[in-house]
This record gives sequence, C-alpha cells and structure tokens, in this order.
Amino acid sequence: MPRPVLAALLLLCSPALVFAQQGEAKPAATQQDPESAYKDLVKAYNKAFADWRAEAGKKVKEAQAAGQPLPAIAMTPPSREFVNSAQDLAKQYAGTDDAVRFLVFICKTATKEVNAVKKAIDTLLEAHVESAAIGDALGHLEGAAMGFGAKDKVMTLLDEVVARNKTENCVAQALLVRGALRLQTATTDEDRALAKADLDRVATVTKDEDLQKQAKDALFEIEHLQVGCTAPDIAAKDVEGVDFKLSDYRGKVVLLDFWGFW
Repeated sequence: MPRPVLAALLLLCSPALVFAQQGEAKPAATQQDPESAYKDLVKAYNKAFADWRAEAGKKVKEAQAAGQPLPAIAMTPPSREFVNSAQDLAKQYAGTDDAVRFLVFICKTATKEVNAVKKAIDTLLEAHVESAAIGDALGHLEGAAMGFGAKDKVMTLLDEVVARNKTENCVAQALLVRGALRLQTATTDEDRALAKADLDRVATVTKDEDLQKQAKDALFEIEHLQVGCTAPDIAAKDVEGVDFKLSDYRGKVVLLDFWGFW
C-alpha cells in the first residue's frame, strides 16, 4: 500500500478525544452554567471531529475505488473555532475554578493554536496555581510542553504547583509531569537524578495508587532502560518454538528489534 494512503488510513483510525458526554452538537451557550456550557462545547467538538473523519474516510475510499491518487485531505481536526469558544468561556469564568475546565480543553484539543495554548498555560499560572481544580490540567501539560514549544512555561507552572498547592494529588501530578519532562529532555546524569527525585517524591505526598504506579513505571525506565543499564530479562519462544531468555546471550553482542502491527 502506498505510504500516503497508509498514513491517511492510520490517521482516520485514530480515536477521537474521549469524553463522557455524547449526543447532538449544540453551540456553547454563553448564559449557561459552566458545566452545561462545557458539555455543549465538548458535544460540538466531538460532532465536528466525527464529521471530519467520516468525510476524509469517504474521500480516501472513493479514490481507492477509482484507482486515483489520494485526494488532498486536511490532516488536522477542525479545532480552531472550538479553541476560540473555550477561550471565550474561560474569560467569562475568569478567576474561578470553573475557568480551569476550559483552559484544559484548549491544551488537549488545540492542533495548531500555539498562542492559545501558551495563553492558557499563562492563565493557569497567574490565577489557578493554588486551586485543587488545576489537577485536571496537569496531565495534559506534557504534550503542550513538547508539542507547542512551551516547556519553559510548563516547567514554571509545575514548579509553582509543587511549591504552593495544598492538595496532595495536585502536587503528586505536578511531580509526575515534571519528572517525565526532565527525563525526556535529560542529557546528563544530573538531569536524570532530578527526574528520579521528582518521581521518588510522588510516593511521599500521595496515597493514590494510580499516581504511585505511574511514578513506579517511570522510575523503572530511569533505573533499567537508560543507556548503560542492564537490560531486563526477556523470556520468549524463537521462530521454531524453542524457549529462550535474553540472559542466555549475556556477554555476546545482541541486537533487539521490536516491531509490530499497530
């Protein structure tokens, strides 16, 4: 299959953002309560996303059936108008915890709206560092940092949450994201030590088992999957069905090729 066709099919098979609400799309009403306004915004976005994906899929199938080249397809979901609506709603509820959900929506929905994402992070830093509601945003900041060139802003926000927020799980989530970002960009042993310190600290500030597990998984990468570490043992069967272990080849040069069908 030609690469452009394969790429388009993979894109079309990717899941839409998952939200609990479903139904017919409605414009976000400015006079609604914040929860209803958020639900309507999400419904409208999900509807637009589904329509975009369906239309793109239809064009691909028609081109394949006719033996024609892959048609030009917008490769990013229609996010701008919904990001703009979320910005308006965040302004409407500015200074309250209700604004956070709309700032989170911007961070996880934006595709090309770089300035909107950076503004959302700035607003979280300026007005919501000490709020328990900011915990909903922290899990989406890693992508914003790496995908929108906002790492410095995100790191500043995480530093402030760790230092000033009084909610244990918010602090734990901030440590998780900060540790992950430090690990992703680590170039020295000192960088990796800082990441490890953040992840080790998670277990000291929260009893949440899910957050603790996330920290343990990240720590496993630092302690076992970095360059120079002894590779974890692998037990499997070879192409002839014979059992083997990676440790059987200790002392020899081994090339591991991980692959699969996604």
